Amino acid sequence: MDAIYVILTVIAGLALLYILWCLAEPFFLDMDKAVLKNSPRKDGPNNNIVINKLPMTGQGEVSAPDLRFFFFSDIHAEWCPVNAGRICDAIRASHTASALDGVIFGGDIITYPGNSAKGFRYINQVSACCKELGIPFYGITGNHDVYFEDFAEKAGFISLDNKALLLTSRTSGKKAFLAGVPDSGTKKLVWPEMPSCEGDDPVILVAHDPDTLIHIEPGKRPDFMLSGHLHGGQMKFPFKIEFRILRKKDKLPNMGAVQGTFDINGTAVFISRGLGCGIMPFRFLSVPEATVVEIYL
Repeated sequence: MDAIYVILTVIAGLALLYILWCLAEPFFLDMDKAVLKNSPRKDGPNNNIVINKLPMTGQGEVSAPDLRFFFFSDIHAEWCPVNAGRICDAIRASHTASALDGVIFGGDIITYPGNSAKGFRYINQVSACCKELGIPFYGITGNHDVYFEDFAEKAGFISLDNKALLLTSRTSGKKAFLAGVPDSGTKKLVWPEMPSCEGDDPVILVAHDPDTLIHIEPGKRPDFMLSGHLHGGQMKFPFKIEFRILRKKDKLPNMGAVQGTFDINGTAVFISRGLGCGIMPFRFLSVPEATVVEIYL
């Protein structure tokens, strides 16, 4: 009986530690860097998806990047202990270290429409920070943002939904399109088409759901893509059970593209873990993340 009591006590202790960690992890913030390099696009069919995991930062970089963005996604303000003040501080520090060409929001201010006021307070604080620093603030509509009319105006960012803006690198003079697509929401999912980008300049696409990439016509795929939506799995379990059961319709995460940088059919992709928690206020082995994305055209 003593041995059984000890075993049960140990199991209960481990379970308590696990629960406490899951509750504590959303309070952390991982400020990291992702380096994306242009490579020849592969125009093969969408039913032949080739995914190669890439390191977050390139080795031996000596030249300045062509474009430098601060990217964050998935606030889900109902349970986002990483408050807007911390994101603003991170933006200021990143801009001071080396000037940013823009701040980009990848969608989802809330989980439930009734909590919109909290979400808009958060994103408006970031918008005010960007205006103070003179940095353009761009954004797109996430799947939980489709309920709001005039979403971009209320959020205070420059909408990239179905648009393509031509940017010029301050370091090299090279040009690239910064484009975006809105999410249609999960109830009536419709995959968006690529915005029109005239010319041969590289295209950086901001799409909330990474699976957007594999629904774009091969000849129109972007050179780069920034996404969120997956929360890095949020609660990681063995054998990717969180995707096989809860997100079994999502193709890329079930093929291994969950978080970080990838080459997917020739497109350099960054998938963020996001900031907040969707539905459940827990994270496990998926620390909230905001990222400086450096792009080499």
